Amino acid sequence: MPVIVSLVVLSGQAVHGQTYYITQDNSTNASEKGTIFPIIAYTQDHKYEADMTWEPHDIMTDKKIIFIFQFYDGKTGAMIPDVDYQFVISQDGKEIASIPGTTSQGGDYKYFSFTSPGPVTISLDKIADTDLFTSYNTTVYENPHPSGSVTIIQPPQNISDKQRAIFPILEDIFVGVVIVLLIWIARKQLFNRLKVMH
Repeated sequence: MPVIVSLVVLSGQAVHGQTYYITQDNSTNASEKGTIFPIIAYTQDHKYEADMTWEPHDIMTDKKIIFIFQFYDGKTGAMIPDVDYQFVISQDGKEIASIPGTTSQGGDYKYFSFTSPGPVTISLDKIADTDLFTSYNTTVYENPHPSGSVTIIQPPQNISDKQRAIFPILEDIFVGVVIVLLIWIARKQLFNRLKVMH
């Protein structure tokens, strides 16, 4: 079942051709306090809006992080299903992950575990088989209680005719619930802040 969310933008800042909507005008770092998730970015031509969140919000090494995202029409805000993309993570100027995918009605998600702390950039590249992209900057922190290497298995997918079907396994059901919960929390926080502003 698709989940459609309308977000009211508090502030915006353009960086490297992208627009990041956050609560602090002087920063695009998603690890800053006051950042509202999901983070909204637009492609260079504003054709696509890409909403990104991750859990947990504070990224630490040796932890399994889930990145959740969805594409919308940049002008109408309508959800766009079945969009091909490349999920890319870069750190210290090097690409450390590049995973292809296709969104479904409920968006898509990827897992990753970082081994080194420091600034990182998460990008959605080659959107809809074009040169369009969005990117998000954040920081990975050193885990004070490392548990060793983390096994990462990406979500199962079956791509046919540019459509993705998520297998009905318990993990996917859980992730669907998490996606809905995160969107609901983000909306509630946003509306609460707007009430305080008025």
